[in-house]
Amino acid sequence: MKISRQLVGSFIGVSLLTGVVGAVAITQNQRVTEMLALAEAKHVAQLFAININSDEVKYRELTAANPTGELQHYITQLHDLQKRDVEVVNQEKRIIADAFAKNVGKIFAEDQGNEVQKTMQDGITRTFLEKSLDYPHGIKLIVVPLKSSQTKIDGAVILEWSSLYDEAINQARPTLIMIAITSLGCIALAGIIGLRISSNIAKPLQSVTAIAQQVTQTSNFDLQAPVTTRDETGTLAVALNHLIRQVKILLREKEQRSEDLQQALNQLHKTQFQLVQTEKMSSLGQLVAGVAHEINNPVNFIHGNIIHVDQYTQDLLKVIQAYQTHYPQPPQALQSVLHDAELDFIQEDLIKLLQSMKLGTDRIRQIVLSLRNFSRLDEAEFKAVDIHEGIDNTLLILQYRLKAKSDSSGIEVVKDYGQLPVIECYPGQLNQVFMNLLANAIDALQDTASQQSASDRPAQPGKIWISTQPIVDDKVQVIIADNGLGISEAVRSRIFNPFFTTKPVGKGTGLGLSISYQIITEKHNGRMWCDSTPGQGTKFVIEIPIRQTEPPY
Repeated sequence: MKISRQLVGSFIGVSLLTGVVGAVAITQNQRVTEMLALAEAKHVAQLFAININSDEVKYRELTAANPTGELQHYITQLHDLQKRDVEVVNQEKRIIADAFAKNVGKIFAEDQGNEVQKTMQDGITRTFLEKSLDYPHGIKLIVVPLKSSQTKIDGAVILEWSSLYDEAINQARPTLIMIAITSLGCIALAGIIGLRISSNIAKPLQSVTAIAQQVTQTSNFDLQAPVTTRDETGTLAVALNHLIRQVKILLREKEQRSEDLQQALNQLHKTQFQLVQTEKMSSLGQLVAGVAHEINNPVNFIHGNIIHVDQYTQDLLKVIQAYQTHYPQPPQALQSVLHDAELDFIQEDLIKLLQSMKLGTDRIRQIVLSLRNFSRLDEAEFKAVDIHEGIDNTLLILQYRLKAKSDSSGIEVVKDYGQLPVIECYPGQLNQVFMNLLANAIDALQDTASQQSASDRPAQPGKIWISTQPIVDDKVQVIIADNGLGISEAVRSRIFNPFFTTKPVGKGTGLGLSISYQIITEKHNGRMWCDSTPGQGTKFVIEIPIRQTEPPY
């Protein structure tokens, strides 16, 4: 709760307490006035009863069959003197005498609680309120018993004491008015004091609090609390302003340190990625170099000797044909040997066998050449190359994953190459990008085929589209797309983050796309992005300049 409300609430509470005290005093005064009026009425009624008891003539009329009217005359005189209604009733509650003579002889029935009868039974004085046609708003009455000398109760005196009560209230009214005025004055004074204190203390504190809250919520440390007084609230505002300035200085220093730390962390991450990439490329290069070297030597030996084996085979076949021409009828033992060896089949199949071996060694030499071109071990520097050759070499290496198998259909590669000039780039690193993108596309299509098989749906033929074209600003664009399941937006926004992967443990490191993105954007000053629609496929787009304005680091 705000302090202004607390202060005003406290003074309002004090003022209300003062008002309550005044109300209690007024109520108590009214009660005292009523008690005094009632005591006086009781005294007057008892005097009437004593006077009637002392006058035997008047008292006998309570039980007389034919009253003389002496008691009625006495009651009339009392009414004329004191202006009060007085009634005398006997034990049957019949009115013997009344200020209004017309009521004489009637039964008194205006006591709803039968107070008159009870008083005549136990002799206890009672009061009650009479409501009748003559007194629709009610009139206060008091009843006292009429006792004979033998303490026998023969009737009762009923006296109206409303006039006494009204007179007492009229006498006490100035006091009541004074108490009410004093209470209202205390309430007004308490309210004025509360508002004054709220204005002088609460409002400056509220202003300081508002500035503090605004600084906290908006982080705007240029705000300053207004200093309007020289008292404690002004000192508090000055202290708050000094604290805001100090916090601003500390936050500025913290932001500077955070920026320095962030730059150092970014540099550390970049260095780490470069080390991982360098190590990966170095390991890959060494592996490719070793495999190419170990395969190339025996293949070259076999490929070189196949020519001589083919020549020797042709010569031997000519010799055999000459023997068959000049010696058509060999001995029976020789004919059996020639029949068992199937010489005719050997002559026909040996030529095909040598041709197949020559095609096989040519294929192996082509694969070894592709490995060398892919790794670019002899072309690690920045130079101009035909990127179509790098894409084709990558496809040749991945050819075994594209072929159909017993449990999966093959993947069709659709190439749409444009007329591109040679591109200035790092060939080995650019081929690594193609390898990562094509390998990911193959993984996506294989996962799609597995899910379709598990759901008993007809498998959709997997396709990879590779297109290249020159674009404006002397750049080339390479697009690699597939018709797999696609990538959700939540995953697509994170695919270039380091170490992020959706593949199972042991199948991916989460560095392939991150390193590829770094190679394109930092090494080649290009752009790389991904477009994907879940259920329809994924497309990676690469844009790099044909000529680099300055060699990248």
